[in-house]
Amino acid sequence: MELYLQMGYGMQKMSKELLAQWGSGHVIISPVNIKQQSLEKYSKEIHSLNGALYFDPQLFYPHNANTKLKEYDYWPQGSLSQTSTLSSIHYELLDLNTKIGTDAIILPSSRMDETSFYKVLKQLTDGSNFFRSRTQKKLFATLCIASETIRNQEFIENILDPVTKLDVDGFYLIAQPSNGEYINTDALWEMGFLKLVACLKLSHKKVIVGYANHQTLVASILKVDGIASGNYMNTRSFSPEKFQSYSDDDTKRKSTWYYLPEAMSEYKATILDIAKQRGFLGEFIPQVALKNNYSSMLFSGAMPSSTSYKETESFMHYLCCIKKQCETLTQKSYQDTFNAYDFMLNIAERKIKTLKLKGVRGQNRDFEPGIDVNRVAMFAINEDYGFKLRLEWDNL
Repeated sequence: MELYLQMGYGMQKMSKELLAQWGSGHVIISPVNIKQQSLEKYSKEIHSLNGALYFDPQLFYPHNANTKLKEYDYWPQGSLSQTSTLSSIHYELLDLNTKIGTDAIILPSSRMDETSFYKVLKQLTDGSNFFRSRTQKKLFATLCIASETIRNQEFIENILDPVTKLDVDGFYLIAQPSNGEYINTDALWEMGFLKLVACLKLSHKKVIVGYANHQTLVASILKVDGIASGNYMNTRSFSPEKFQSYSDDDTKRKSTWYYLPEAMSEYKATILDIAKQRGFLGEFIPQVALKNNYSSMLFSGAMPSSTSYKETESFMHYLCCIKKQCETLTQKSYQDTFNAYDFMLNIAERKIKTLKLKGVRGQNRDFEPGIDVNRVAMFAINEDYGFKLRLEWDNL
């Protein structure tokens, strides 16, 4: 499982720095966060760093879209139910993907729920037919699914056959979180999400989960090909408002956070000052394999708040840690991966309890509520699909 960089506000420079440090990587371009006339220059910079590039059309809300999306040439002028409108979108996207040298084409589709499924299926079918006859690039179908639809496991079962029969190489899955939560506390949603991913993978196609955070690491037990994450919360959890109307909400956040990978939780950086004063700052030092230069200054001996650890360092530290955790969870068998993730949850549970005894919590970024939710979901998946996953693991 690999980490893909999900572009957000201010991520162009960060993505280039991370690719230079890692030696390679994947970047999913967000048209909300870059102008069309800047794409070719940026794509050349990414390619020069051995980066693989993808363009997310973000056609989730075609008739109620962010004004920045409407500035792109491919944005529809008519209804997506009209063949001519879809054809125009596809021609423009083919030209765009060719010019910037994407490694695969992400097929556009609008957000899906129970009532719109067949409309979305037609959009993806038309897109697949169009691009298959005009390019050799791999095709990924966008599945942007409403939260209540994810919870409806009967509906998920009913749509899997037509979805997996699409003539595509993989899926770009965007699951709208239950109740808009950053850390999901809805076990039914989590089970629906993992069920969907399991069946998509067992169809022998690639799956990239977009707008993901560290809770999505559980998808490793299904041999997901990648999870895409970024800097601000709306690149780590699908936020409809980002694509529906312009907002500069990204730029208004004031708190700087520190991701403690052992706890799978984020804590306000100011907490580290208290930890230093009280003599337990060592509890926040990551394991050797997860250390990086973006957070090492916090443990250099100075008061953490007086160091150069700011918002950018917080984002870079988070992404470096998630990348390492993705690598840790890339195992040779289903059982090895399942055990590795279960072990990661156990470590997080113990670390969170240790910090709670000292009065330290991660507020809405504390992973404690997500531990039981992920456990329930992963054991349900093991019961339903574990046998198939064991048999098919080497072919997924």
